[in-house]
Amino acid sequence: MLPFDRKPWAKAIAATVITLSFIGAIWLAFYLHSSESLHPPEIVMIFLLLLTIVPPNCAVLMRKPGEEIPPAQTHLGHTR
Repeated sequence: MLPFDRKPWAKAIAATVITLSFIGAIWLAFYLHSSESLHPPEIVMIFLLLLTIVPPNCAVLMRKPGEEIPPAQTHLGHTR
């Protein structure tokens, strides 16, 4: 799924990325609010940014140690 998501340090990195993403989003929202420029488009932008960062990293955190990723069955119309 993500590069190097099978390495022993991947869960620590994924947890750090999730934590820093939420801290950054909260800081950005407070900054935009204090400068009176927090409008619905900015709120949607922050939500979409979190939506692209958090779910792949949650998948790395929730994976069990022995769980295998199923191989891709097709690539450009060819069966492996």
